[in-house]
Amino acid sequence: MARKVSEERRAAIIDAAAQALAREGLTETTTRKIAAAAGVNQAMIGYYFGGKDELLYAVLQEMMRRTAEIAGASLPHGASFADALAQAMEAFWRHVEEAPELQVMQYELTLYALRRPQSAWLARSQYEGYCAIVARLIAEASATYSEPLAETPEALARFLVGGLDGMILQFISDQNGQRAREDLRRLIAATLALARGASVSSGVSSGACHQEEHHARATAR
Repeated sequence: MARKVSEERRAAIIDAAAQALAREGLTETTTRKIAAAAGVNQAMIGYYFGGKDELLYAVLQEMMRRTAEIAGASLPHGASFADALAQAMEAFWRHVEEAPELQVMQYELTLYALRRPQSAWLARSQYEGYCAIVARLIAEASATYSEPLAETPEALARFLVGGLDGMILQFISDQNGQRAREDLRRLIAATLALARGASVSSGVSSGACHQEEHHARATAR
């Protein structure tokens, strides 16, 4: 019973921290505010997390867990690898559009970590974590739908995360949802082409690229 209460209290602190960071930003978020929002004594944050950096890392871990849950839950049954990839990416993007403030918060945490040598591991862990999640989903989809991959799941994950990163930055800057969804279809097509062995260096024709994009659009509908 005591262990369950402890886990629930820790989860409440993480959730309060994530909400405060998304609402007020990193500079305005203090451990005092987080403790008040979570309904605990400020000293409990030190007890459960040791320090602010550790709490921020726990927030990033929670964001990664939610991302994995969102993308993983969208994998269809009895469909193709292309369907699985498109549906997982679209599920994630809906999450981005519904809560862009969470994306802003995560970028703030990344910049915070990069400006502090002692916290640089936060940024590294964030991207390593996201790439690991995507690589695992790609590997599982490849096995489930018997789709051989021309690139490793890790390489495809880095490509995908890099593309999504740029799209997210543009979207939180201009909030142009229609253009973002069009770009998402292009990224899906490019990822499928790379997974199936096509690349710019191998001389893929524009017609082949168009065909992949048409397929991605069809599966996205």
